[in-house]
Amino acid sequence: MSFWKKLIVIPALTLAMGVPPVYAQDQNQMQPQADQEQIGREPTGAEMAADALIARPLSLAGSLFGAVVFVLSLPFTLGSHSTDQAAKQMVAVPAQYTFKKPLGQMDNCQTLPDSCK
Repeated sequence: MSFWKKLIVIPALTLAMGVPPVYAQDQNQMQPQADQEQIGREPTGAEMAADALIARPLSLAGSLFGAVVFVLSLPFTLGSHSTDQAAKQMVAVPAQYTFKKPLGQMDNCQTLPDSCK
């Protein structure tokens, strides 16, 4: 085996053998538990601070990015009559997460609609 092949193959095999197995879990089974924990309790101060300083600015940037992508996709969505769906997913949902969700609630308004009224 040439030097270059050894240089690539040996570290790749070492990394492959050192990686532990990964087991998947069904997200549908995990989601109701997270929702039940969030419902009926007040967010902590750390959750509110993280939401105000990290999540809200990122979701505002996502809202602006979604609006730009929506405008750029208008020629395609008008032709396929899917403008309403695109507007909802690219503009309305991120804006609702940014401006209507209570501070400190780390779930979205679609899974906990009662808290976003």
